[in-house]
Amino acid sequence: MENSANSYLTVGELSALLKVHKKTVYKMVGQGALPATRISGRGIRFRRENIDNWLRNRLTRTPVLFDAVTKIDLQLGNFDKIFLKGGHGNPVGNKTRWRYGFGIVYLRKTKQGNVRWYIEYNSGGRRRREVVANAQSREEAVLALKRRVAEIFDGKFNANRNAERIQFSQLADRYLNEYAMTQKKSWKSDESRLRNLIYEFGEMEIGRLSDTMILRYRQQRLGRGTSKLTTNRETALLKKMFSFAIEKGLMTNNPAKKIKMFSEIDTARTRVLSVEEEQRLFVELALHIRPIVLTALNTGLRYSEIVGLKWNDIDMERGKVKVEHTKSGKARFVPINSVLRFELERLSSGKKLVGRVFRSKSIRKGFENACRRAGIEGFVFHDLRRTFGTRLIERGVDIVTISRLYGHSSVLVTQRYLHPQDELGRDAVERLAISENLSHICHTVPEQMSTTLPVN
Repeated sequence: MENSANSYLTVGELSALLKVHKKTVYKMVGQGALPATRISGRGIRFRRENIDNWLRNRLTRTPVLFDAVTKIDLQLGNFDKIFLKGGHGNPVGNKTRWRYGFGIVYLRKTKQGNVRWYIEYNSGGRRRREVVANAQSREEAVLALKRRVAEIFDGKFNANRNAERIQFSQLADRYLNEYAMTQKKSWKSDESRLRNLIYEFGEMEIGRLSDTMILRYRQQRLGRGTSKLTTNRETALLKKMFSFAIEKGLMTNNPAKKIKMFSEIDTARTRVLSVEEEQRLFVELALHIRPIVLTALNTGLRYSEIVGLKWNDIDMERGKVKVEHTKSGKARFVPINSVLRFELERLSSGKKLVGRVFRSKSIRKGFENACRRAGIEGFVFHDLRRTFGTRLIERGVDIVTISRLYGHSSVLVTQRYLHPQDELGRDAVERLAISENLSHICHTVPEQMSTTLPVN
């Protein structure tokens, strides 16, 4: 095992593994019951290899969670001092409960006045309750709880240790087939991002992955010229993959959970198409691509939404387009303006209106070539959607309406798209100018202020 910070557990991590409170871990260290190491500047740490051996030895003998601390059979008082929360039982209705860090013991009186002991614990993420048959005292009930939790821990620990030995590439395959392809419309994006992640972590056992390894990978990606936005998407994918693995019982913790995303403020695209560029672009566009670009500029639809349009989605009478193949999975309606109406009427003239509205062959490549011939640099098809929203806000349309047309879940998402031209900003600021010019006040001495300023 590598001799690094990654090979050590913190107190919090070990307490989560053992299902006990952090204070219990510290007490066990003080009693010499746990193999701990003190690292300068980092406090108490537990070498993974030592903990694995410690757990393995005790799992073959007695329940590990408690036997290393105290003999409950003989010393219930000491056991309560270590594990009992609140230090005493709490009456609740017709029963008294003793809450331990690993479960609950409670005494219930029946209507007939009989006394029965129960235990409560977690198993497989669910709360379980059961009566302790023939128990005559709290000692016997706690012993039953101790045995039950130890049995669960024993099976779960061994299962997790075996599961965490699977390779990252195997987890990626399961995530893609069992979750992404069935739950996400954008699963192909996940499939594409997984190629880089598998190249980096493919043969590594998922139980050995750490946040430090992921952080190092992110820095390497940035150093090779990858954008912060792309790196964030890969990190988000890792977070989701590990959450999936935990749900499936393949991992016990998410090494990417606490990794923060890079700020994307400086990565937001601001490119929009000017009127002059639009004229040059349409001169170079192929005839079958012009209606598609026109639709994007007048509706703000995404590329996939446009090429997925069918004639039965077009309601010329009401002047609306129904968009079903959306990113969010929710259908929305976008109005048809006069420019788009004229184009749709031209396309539908003399045709049997069935199937798709537009030909989708070689659109992206043809668009890129047209931009190159027109001398339009740094512009991609998705920027047409941004141009749509920017032109609307420049013409005074409120951001809530634009957000609804975009199909965004929040106006905060919409704000990333809107980049009004400088002229609009200057016009807005100029509205602050008041009719009476008071600029000379900046050069007026204090004793003259009373006679210079207007009286309300």
